[in-house]
Amino acid sequence: MRTLACAATLILVACGGTTEPAAGPAGPAEPPPQGPQPLAHEFGVIPHGESRSHDFVLDLGALGGEWIPLHVQLDCSCGHATLVLRDTAGHERPVDGRPASENAPQPGETLVARVTIDTGIREAADMELATSRGFVILQSPTDPTGAARVRWPLLLRFGIDAPVRLHPFAAMDLGRVPTCRPGELLTDLQGDEHHRGVRFLAATTDHPDAHATLEPRDGGVTLRVRCEPRELGNQRALVRVTTDLASGYTVVVPVTWKVVPDLEAAPMAKVSFRADLTREQTEAEASGQFVVLTDHDSSRPAEFVVDRIVDEAGRDATGSFACRFDPVPGQPRQHRLLVRYLSGQPDGFRGRIEVAKPADRTRRLPIDLVAFPTRRP
Repeated sequence: MRTLACAATLILVACGGTTEPAAGPAGPAEPPPQGPQPLAHEFGVIPHGESRSHDFVLDLGALGGEWIPLHVQLDCSCGHATLVLRDTAGHERPVDGRPASENAPQPGETLVARVTIDTGIREAADMELATSRGFVILQSPTDPTGAARVRWPLLLRFGIDAPVRLHPFAAMDLGRVPTCRPGELLTDLQGDEHHRGVRFLAATTDHPDAHATLEPRDGGVTLRVRCEPRELGNQRALVRVTTDLASGYTVVVPVTWKVVPDLEAAPMAKVSFRADLTREQTEAEASGQFVVLTDHDSSRPAEFVVDRIVDEAGRDATGSFACRFDPVPGQPRQHRLLVRYLSGQPDGFRGRIEVAKPADRTRRLPIDLVAFPTRRP
């Protein structure tokens, strides 16, 4: 029996168990600590262009201890929320998001999360009743790092009813718009089955580079949006189309686009590689050393030429590299610039290739060029 007891001990140790004697029959297990229960509200079906608000009242005493409210996170793009502390007389003071003692509830104050659903900033499209989620973020005054914050869940249920139909676009994305030409997109507007006689009156935008016009057609109108490419980068506008509906309803159409140069290199204007710079590269070794060049201006030929290759000090390095332009199949405005090392830079190279248009050498696109030497044995 003593041998069996020793064997049992070894088995327990090997499995990470304990060698203490087993206790008697265990009582019911303690339930794991529960987080705050979600607060839910159904806003119903909201007419597009209108907003609805609801005050969620949070009983911080149910959490135990002291808590400082910080802010609200919502996963709905048309929702926004504020936190206020309301006293027994109904006076409210805002919470500014800092985990400071002045943002903690005082005796007699109640925390309120005021959530507003504003359908006017969404595209004009019907949406069936659906649930969106959010959280009220709370922090303990004894947790200066915020590592143990509490997220109190909110459930928001709503739908949207739009009196108009937009086809094919309720929101417009003009994509990449080169500086050499404007971007343009069209969509048709008409009333839904309950508003067939709606008239669309005027279209305006809130962006100086975006212009919108209405063109009559049978049963509705066509909205034409045109953007002038001035400032490089991502752009966003809201087009508003007024109607003659008694409610004063205005159609809101979000429009996005990105202005890019008419000469463009992708994925970036840089060729960087590592090679044995004591000898010339073979074609196979250099096969991955390329960028894709695009000339968006269709008024001129798509071809490029190398104007010069220079190092960081501006010294000519054309003889150290061979460049080749290969057309990209199916993309008549694109060429692949392949770079192959020849000689003359055994310790490495940093500089640039300046590609240009054959008929206009002033139209240049600089490509950073970096060559690292491989370690010698």
